[in-house]
Amino acid sequence: MGVSLTDRRACALVAVLAALLVYAWTAARIHYAFGGNWTAVFCTGATFPIPPELEPGTYRFERGGYDGQFYRYLAHDPFLQKGYSRYVDYPLLRFRRVLVPLAAWLMALGRRGWIDGAYIAVEFLLVALGVYWCARLLERRGRSPLWGLLFVVLPATLASFDRMLVDGALATWFAGFLLYCEERRWTRVWVLAMLAALTRETGVLLAAALVTDRLWHRDWRRAVWFAACGVPTAAWYAYLDAHVPHRGFVSARVIPGWSILRRLFWLRPYPDPPVQLLLRVADLLAVLGLVISLLLAVRWLLELGISPATLCAGFFLALELALSSLAGYMDEAYGFARPVSPLLLWLMIEAVSRKKWTALAPPLLPSISVSLVFASPLVAVVKGLLGR
Repeated sequence: MGVSLTDRRACALVAVLAALLVYAWTAARIHYAFGGNWTAVFCTGATFPIPPELEPGTYRFERGGYDGQFYRYLAHDPFLQKGYSRYVDYPLLRFRRVLVPLAAWLMALGRRGWIDGAYIAVEFLLVALGVYWCARLLERRGRSPLWGLLFVVLPATLASFDRMLVDGALATWFAGFLLYCEERRWTRVWVLAMLAALTRETGVLLAAALVTDRLWHRDWRRAVWFAACGVPTAAWYAYLDAHVPHRGFVSARVIPGWSILRRLFWLRPYPDPPVQLLLRVADLLAVLGLVISLLLAVRWLLELGISPATLCAGFFLALELALSSLAGYMDEAYGFARPVSPLLLWLMIEAVSRKKWTALAPPLLPSISVSLVFASPLVAVVKGLLGR
């Protein structure tokens, strides 16, 4: 079933609405919680050194900050000419994820004073694009385009517009991947797979799914063509290998998947006793949601059979099981729910398409835990609006 021009306009309106809501929340949060300093969205930690030319005016958090601070440095030096790698914890890993920072640099025309604002604008645009593609896909399946707003509450999306991460961008490309695979627009799918691989190393799973599908059908020519979408990423990785120092990352310590089950019975300690019970309940719900989502995904993947979309969802399922073996990976939903967000998005789209409303709950449960990071800024916004 196709989508009319009127339907596409409805999808576009939903996307614009989503972007405006995200912008309004972020603007209120920055104004009332961070004194109007928009660099707070990059979550720069006081324990990390910062490039001297970026230090003036940068909002610093007492703790170590978060990954967005490193992507900001890459946006200011996407061609690695300024030696910013020495300010990054794991430069080879962080700098592989070049697409969003590079897009910000291009939007700002390379002007330093514009880059931070351009980066934030790119994040908002990607939210709108992800909502649009989800709305288009669900409209195509006979559902209201308003269901596209589910993209906003995806853990990767929440974390990305909160701390300027790249996981939301990968979820956006995955949403487009699902739509254009269904419409069989393979050139667009090729482009999205290329962009996904440059966004985050796990984005290579889109290309892997396309190649695997063609190999399964013995379509060797198409398999080679889809494999070629990884060439820009391979070239970028080779460039990084020659220009960025190698520093280690986290290591595996348990059998893949075991940490997910163990996490159900481990109560994470929190320093603030009054909210400890709430946080622990949110943790438990997030892990339960993840476990049920993985089981539900296996069931639906077996029902649907082999296609680029199902193969890609299956690869993200396997990825989550593999990543769970990394030390500390399962500590909080903010960490473990982001890499698996494409799979969670696929489950939500399938649930809405099938009208299996109870099946929406498991992939949404991790979002509850992730959204708790908005609690403190929300209190500041409410107090500010009330004049307190």
